[in-house]
Amino acid sequence: MQHAIATTREDALQRRVRLNPRSRWLDAIFRLFVKACGGIVLLTTLLLIGFLARSGIVGMSEVGILPLLIGTRWKPEDHLYGGLPLILGTFASALGAAAFGATPAVLAAVWLTEFSPKIVQVLYRRLMEIAAAVPSVVYGWLALTYLVPVMGRIARAIYGGDSDVGGEGLASSATLLGVMIAPTVLLLSVDSLSRVPPGLREASAALGASAWQTGFRVVMPYAWRGLLVAVFFGFARAAGETMAVQMVIGGARVIPANMFRPTTTISSQIVMDMQNARPGTPASDALFSMALILLVVSVGIVLVTRLLSRPVRA
Repeated sequence: MQHAIATTREDALQRRVRLNPRSRWLDAIFRLFVKACGGIVLLTTLLLIGFLARSGIVGMSEVGILPLLIGTRWKPEDHLYGGLPLILGTFASALGAAAFGATPAVLAAVWLTEFSPKIVQVLYRRLMEIAAAVPSVVYGWLALTYLVPVMGRIARAIYGGDSDVGGEGLASSATLLGVMIAPTVLLLSVDSLSRVPPGLREASAALGASAWQTGFRVVMPYAWRGLLVAVFFGFARAAGETMAVQMVIGGARVIPANMFRPTTTISSQIVMDMQNARPGTPASDALFSMALILLVVSVGIVLVTRLLSRPVRA
């Protein structure tokens, strides 16, 4: 076996040596081009993170990190930069999306891979791929047109017709984000479940386990790391969503009294304030600081996901 491998390597080396000068020249250029592309991507990413970190730290030094984290009033026109309503709105919307969208998506992926016919799997997957590719502004427009009025009626039914509640707020944004992240979470979950060795299913069936027992007691525990990555990926996407959330959350820079009162998120508030924030002013630096906080949250989610999904070594 080793002799055959050595022979194959020698043959490949000889073929490479026999390349004419033009082929070697083109090969060198292609290798250089690929390395340059990798370097450009890495460099632009590092520059982007460095610029955001620098601008965000400047904003924190001017405004103060405590007001940005625990302040309750965000009013740049009065030089008030309390970012707590933005942070709470971001986390509440993302957590609601994970509950309303990611959890059903994982269960749907289990049904799709373990219990549905093959033709249903193919059609369902193609439909989810289309849904994942729909622009977020389309989701936001549909939610503004149909979801917000429904949420308004639900809010008035719960709190009464004279209450100061409506369709815009965390309930609408969480529901919308849940619908948006569900296709992506489902596709990632299906890929994770599809990598489970068939022998595990066969062994479970040989021991007398039903299809449901095999799916939820054998397949899901084996693929839990991939499922966790799918859920955290959906949470991260929901936390960073901008346009769709801005259309249904109301844009009020306050901590809402309930799920049916307007509020805001970090990304949507950046979009609303960036036009009036001149570069170099405290308002602009404060927005960069909030963007840096959102970046730190996203990086933290990635690190936690990698830590939890790391295989345990014996």
